[in-house]
Amino acid sequence: MRRPLAPLLVCALATLAGCGDSRTPVPDLARPASPGGFQTLTYARAGVRITAPRNWAVAAAQAPLVATVASGDAVIALWRFARRVPAPRGAAGLARAGAALIAAARRRDPTLRVLHAGTLSVDGAPAVALEVIERISGQTDRVRSTHLFVPGAELVLEQYAPPARFPALQAAVFAPVLRSLTLLGASAA
Repeated sequence: MRRPLAPLLVCALATLAGCGDSRTPVPDLARPASPGGFQTLTYARAGVRITAPRNWAVAAAQAPLVATVASGDAVIALWRFARRVPAPRGAAGLARAGAALIAAARRRDPTLRVLHAGTLSVDGAPAVALEVIERISGQTDRVRSTHLFVPGAELVLEQYAPPARFPALQAAVFAPVLRSLTLLGASAA
């Protein structure tokens, strides 16, 4: 004797009907992934090595862009620009270089807001660090750019993300990446 399908069908439909009451949250694809450890990236032709989150996307690029490392709406970009003029020397020279960088950035984005500008040394190279709020491709970002002056070149490490995400990324990703930056060969001279 065959069992009627109606009771089974009613039970299955009642079970399925309950599935619509709960919503699965949609993942925030713009949220950068927490670093799942770090990997070393060496760019011998650019004369630099950095570490970057192992679970972020790494893409090599064409000069002057060396590489990008990205996750969600956070980006790390490494640039190497040829430099024909001598590197700035001393505190006064670095301060002038910083002022020139800010002026150039303001020409690109008149709404640029400078949060911090200062000088430092990165792996023995004189550097200027700027932290600004600016618009990049129509999006407002907080950007930390570190400009290292090495023989014949300017290396630039840009790290940016939306302002609300930046502080957490600064602690977990951006600061460790900057601390890891190592000059290789002639760049270290």
